[in-house]
Amino acid sequence: MNGMIQVIARSIAIVLAIFFLVISIPLFFLPIPLGLPLFILSMILLAATSKRAHTMITDWLKRHPTVWNKVKHIFDRFHKDRD
Repeated sequence: MNGMIQVIARSIAIVLAIFFLVISIPLFFLPIPLGLPLFILSMILLAATSKRAHTMITDWLKRHPTVWNKVKHIFDRFHKDRD
């Protein structure tokens, strides 16, 4: 039962993350600053729900050292042995 609830919650979070991601693209070009924060929120939500997405996002961040140095404290508990 607990595993079933986790699968359903994870599925809902992935759908929300992708929905926010799709909405953030057209909002990025509006003069109201909503696109970028919504994009960042959706990427964080996607990384939190999917191990593969988490790996892809952290690998991208590691290819950009200036960004990685600013945000790596968020991922410390997952990547202490990989740095």
